[in-house]
Amino acid sequence: KIYINAGINADLTWNLNQRIGDVIKHNPDYITILIGTNDAIGSQPVKLIQDYYIQTKNLPKTPSIEWFEEQIENFVKQLKEKTSAKIALITLPWLGEQEDASIIDVVKSHNKIIKRIALKYDTSILDFFSEFKEEINNNNDQTKNIISNYKHSIPYTTSELRRLRGLRAVILYYVFGWSWNKIGEKYNLKLLCDHIHLNERGGQLMEKLVKKFLSK
Repeated sequence: KIYINAGINADLTWNLNQRIGDVIKHNPDYITILIGTNDAIGSQPVKLIQDYYIQTKNLPKTPSIEWFEEQIENFVKQLKEKTSAKIALITLPWLGEQEDASIIDVVKSHNKIIKRIALKYDTSILDFFSEFKEEINNNNDQTKNIISNYKHSIPYTTSELRRLRGLRAVILYYVFGWSWNKIGEKYNLKLLCDHIHLNERGGQLMEKLVKKFLSK
C-alpha cells in the first residue's frame, strides 16, 4: 500500500483547496482529513497572528469561522464528486490541555461544523477531540508518574508567545534530540508538545483512530 501525507504545516482550509488537484490526481481509495486548527487560531481577533497567516499563507482575506465552513464544505464536496474514495473527517484536537480555556470553545465550534459537513456528505467522522479528552483525563499507570494533573499545565495563548514555543520545540527536537513527549512535559502537557502540535503520545492516539478507519 502507498500512503501519501498531503498535509503542509500551518495551512488553513483555503490553502488545502488551492491544491486539491494534488489529492484527486492520485485516485485514492481512502482520504482522511484533519484541517482547521490554524483556521481556529487565525479566527481569533489578534492582529499579529492574523497578519502572520495572511502574509505567510497568501490568504485573500482574514480567517474566520464562516470562511472555514465555506472552505471545508467546498473541499469535501469536490472530493465526493471527483473521487470514489472512502472519506473520514477528523475533529480537531485540543489547543492546550485546559478544558475550561476559552480556546477550547473555539475548537468545539469548528468541530460542530466538521460534524455537520460529515453528516451532510455522508463521510465517516473520527472524533479525535473526544479521544483527546478521554486520554487527558485518564491517569493510567503509563503516564501518571509523568504528569500528575493536566490542569496544572501552562495555558495555551493566542499570541506571539505561541510561535516562540513552537520554535523552541523545533530546536529542542532537531538540535538537542529531545522527544516530543519530553518537550511537552516541560509545560506539563500530556498529548501536545507546544500547546498546538501532537507529541508521540498524541500521534499514537491519532494513529489508532486512522488505522481503525482504514481496516473497515
